[in-house]
Amino acid sequence: MSKIIYKDFEDGDISNLKDLCNALMRFQAEHARIKPEVMAGMNFDNRFAPDYASASRKYIAVAYNKDTPVGFAFASVSDLIEDDILKKPDWAEDIEGVGFYPEDYDVPTTIGTYKLLYVDSNYRGLSIGEDLSQMIMKWLNSHDDVRDLWVFVANGNEEVARFYEKFGFNHNHSVFNGFIEAYKLGIRS
Repeated sequence: MSKIIYKDFEDGDISNLKDLCNALMRFQAEHARIKPEVMAGMNFDNRFAPDYASASRKYIAVAYNKDTPVGFAFASVSDLIEDDILKKPDWAEDIEGVGFYPEDYDVPTTIGTYKLLYVDSNYRGLSIGEDLSQMIMKWLNSHDDVRDLWVFVANGNEEVARFYEKFGFNHNHSVFNGFIEAYKLGIRS
């Protein structure tokens, strides 16, 4: 195995991450205990690509073995307004419960969201996820206007929740009755 090389970018073609993203979506669907069919419907084209395209401030860190991406992490910074508190994505229309943010969350505000992290199973145990996360956290913390950082963990993926806790994230609430778990890291008042 070659030395792992890390690259970052804030804008560009992400199609080389399609296979990794789809592997992440399959992993989440296979491990989901709540609404696995909803998770099974998510993929690069309907989750990652639109999220990336619509984000005004975004960052991706990628780990490569030679020219092949073997892991990636994605984050964005966005302004959150009152309408965002009750907004539901199309896939959650029939799922009850609190949304992505608590109903009493103080808005408007600017937040950072650690959106996606995935490392090819053949490359786990090499600290790639940790290295990618360090890059993401450095980028997220570089924005002076960000009040809180959020990460959302799919049900059935508790192991990654413990990983995010090492970066200071704490469980905040269950999204849509446990379909997703919301973790928050307050960085500014």
